[in-house]
Amino acid sequence: MSMNTPQTKVNQNDKYYYVIHPLYDVEEEKCKTEGLGHMPLSPAVKYSLLSLRVYLILMGGLVIYRGLQEMVF
Repeated sequence: MSMNTPQTKVNQNDKYYYVIHPLYDVEEEKCKTEGLGHMPLSPAVKYSLLSLRVYLILMGGLVIYRGLQEMVF
């Protein structure tokens, strides 16, 4: 451990535990995701994701519309 990492010392029955923030910890090896393929989705999940996408597009369009409306008037 280097001296510039924030640490918290906890004393329980003469045991010391050093708590290290994840940003200052040693990096872990990441999982490899290539070759996994598509994740199977049920029809309900597909419908939910589609409705969320449509909702976000509509809300984005509404924000753009209101912005253009304020600029014109």
